[in-house]
Amino acid sequence: MSATVRPRRADVPTAGRRLGDPGRSWIMVGMALALVMIYLAIWATYAGTHTHDRYRQLSPGATTTVDGIRYKLINLTRTEVIINGDESEPSQAGTVYVIAELELLTTKKDPTCSADLVGSGDRTWESEASFFSRKLPQYCGDFDHPVTPGKPWRFEQIYVVPATFADRLYGVAVPDRSSPAPIPVLTPLG
Repeated sequence: MSATVRPRRADVPTAGRRLGDPGRSWIMVGMALALVMIYLAIWATYAGTHTHDRYRQLSPGATTTVDGIRYKLINLTRTEVIINGDESEPSQAGTVYVIAELELLTTKKDPTCSADLVGSGDRTWESEASFFSRKLPQYCGDFDHPVTPGKPWRFEQIYVVPATFADRLYGVAVPDRSSPAPIPVLTPLG
């Protein structure tokens, strides 16, 4: 009598086999890792474009409007000595003064007047905290220099810049924190 021989498990074709629990676990881990990598790539792109200021140079003489105030850069002057009333003040060793003459046009009675000086490598300088006695004010209007809504009004911003960067200045930027667009950089005409 002959007995029927049943095929061993190793002889069964693998076409109908299902993936075991360890295989499914590794696939789930891989999918979770892929989702985390996608999230990190999106976050890094967003953070890189929104945490560092980006600048866009405007054509010479162009204007920019921030919060309803139109700004125009009239003149950008470098000097080692600044006139302060009847006196002249030399800059500190290794620095120069940069004087930006700006014009604004606003419908507001009390506008803000601050602009950053922009140089190569996205370097920026804020205007000097001390005020000088000059023909144009370094601040927005007061009793001596009122801002009249609807009329152009001129003021100065004075910066102290290292002399090594004095030849690598791009212009003046008025940051608009309400917009993710690159900050326009004003340059004087001529």
